[in-house]
Amino acid sequence: MMITRKVGFIGAGNMANALIQGMIQSGQFNTEQIRINNKNSMPRRRKMAAAYSIPYVGKRELLRWADVLILAVKPQDLFNVLEEIDPMINDRKLIISIAAGVDIKSIASILTTKCPIIRAMPNMSARVLTSATAVSMGKLVSSEEMDFARRIFFCVGSVHQVEESQMDAVTGLSGSGPAYVYTFLKAMVEGGEQAGLSHEDAGELALQTLKGAIEMLTVTGDDPAELTKQICSPNGTTLAGLGVLKANHFEENIVDAIQAATHRSAELRQENQQRQEAKKAV
Repeated sequence: MMITRKVGFIGAGNMANALIQGMIQSGQFNTEQIRINNKNSMPRRRKMAAAYSIPYVGKRELLRWADVLILAVKPQDLFNVLEEIDPMINDRKLIISIAAGVDIKSIASILTTKCPIIRAMPNMSARVLTSATAVSMGKLVSSEEMDFARRIFFCVGSVHQVEESQMDAVTGLSGSGPAYVYTFLKAMVEGGEQAGLSHEDAGELALQTLKGAIEMLTVTGDDPAELTKQICSPNGTTLAGLGVLKANHFEENIVDAIQAATHRSAELRQENQQRQEAKKAV
């Protein structure tokens, strides 16, 4: 079913590009429902126009036209953008921010007019339409508006609604998570090479092993620990490998990495708030 709301993007970087690609490919949106604005207009305009034939417009025109505004700018640019568009915001405008480390309260504090605000945290896999996206909503958001936001992010993967207080944990797990997986995959390839395989063969075998393990979990719904037991045989090769991982605290290190990223996300959020408060005090 085609969705009729008009969606304006401020920011035309990789995540905006991924979202627009997913929205159009889903068949739920067409190019006439989407407009973009970006501070570096010409390179991004040419790229978007070539790929999707989506018009680039100025901020004033975008704000007059759009029902929904997606803020796809870098966190350090968000407050300046909000101050710029504040006079053009009305209480019927739905704002969706994908800027990491900036909470709904901080966004609302810049805007003179109270309006519905949704915060979303997609991850890098949105580029191939397999993101794990978390969304949280402000107090003024209706169920219909939240449903609309979920439908946008369903176009690039799965969507999970969480309390905003959980967004730092989301950042530590699924936001940073692809990097943990890539690091693990790199180590598997290196291990295969050191065991005698070519780089190409090690890479293909490691990648397919990872794909297969994920598919097994998805299809069976079994607990990862149970599937691990099924691979192990007494005194076998898998137990030998797992013994090394256990001795080097592999699982604990992964947990620690997620906690460290979560803690850093909280720090960045607080730093953003402090910068904004200092700017107001001047």
